[in-house]
Amino acid sequence: MRGAKESGPPIAEKRVWMLENGRLQERTIAVVLEEPLALEINGRQAAVLMRLPGMEKELAVGFCLSEGLVERFEDILLVHHCGQGLPAPGEDSPEGEGLSGNRVQMRVRTEALREEARLEVIRLVRAGCGAVDIERAELPLQALEEGPQVDAQALLKMGEIIRREQPLHKLAGGVHAAALFHLDGTLVALCEDVGRHNAVDKAIGHCLLRHIPLRDKVLLCTGRLSYEMVTKAIRIGIPILASLSAPTALAVQLAEQFRLTIVGYLRGQRMRIYAHPQRIRT
Repeated sequence: MRGAKESGPPIAEKRVWMLENGRLQERTIAVVLEEPLALEINGRQAAVLMRLPGMEKELAVGFCLSEGLVERFEDILLVHHCGQGLPAPGEDSPEGEGLSGNRVQMRVRTEALREEARLEVIRLVRAGCGAVDIERAELPLQALEEGPQVDAQALLKMGEIIRREQPLHKLAGGVHAAALFHLDGTLVALCEDVGRHNAVDKAIGHCLLRHIPLRDKVLLCTGRLSYEMVTKAIRIGIPILASLSAPTALAVQLAEQFRLTIVGYLRGQRMRIYAHPQRIRT
């Protein structure tokens, strides 16, 4: 799913000292890179994301849509990466490509930009004066429609695929993965990043930039499902969110209210369905 880059994957070689069975040995190992990405919208800096270099445009687009800064993909007029980035999944690098740039500039319809969207986190935490009351948080989210359904065996197959298709994790560790699947278990896109939120945004941005519909897909992650991950799925309209790990109580509460199916501990031949099990055919 990933194109190869002539200069190699986004890693650095570092000297470490390994203590094994009481013996200290010096070795050189691979460590993943982490760099800041400045996101500018209509000439103003909107965010700085610490991320794994690569797929900068996808990350920027996915972040803007999943965080609610822009409501519709059609309102994004231009996405410009100020530098040569690593290739997107399945793409080859042009010859002479340089290192990843650390800035993305976007132009968005002025009337479509919601700069106050990121304050929703503060409003959510403050609702209920410490005891979070989702009903009174007034989050601008729309409840998902009923359907579609996914077969439980197809969902288990997705868990096997995401564990297998993580080359950077195998090489160096230290990364999360997020993958989007068709309902039959076919992989659409798989992205790795040092941040689980970034991995999700890259997978979402990959599909949006290629006009791949998301309302009939399954989003599978390797990390914890917090309320931010749930709100990303709801905003984008993805009906089924799953993880190899666990959700938080607040994430489950949000999923229940906005009709998101949420699955945790997708491992081997078992899973836990925390909300709206009607979308899982057993």
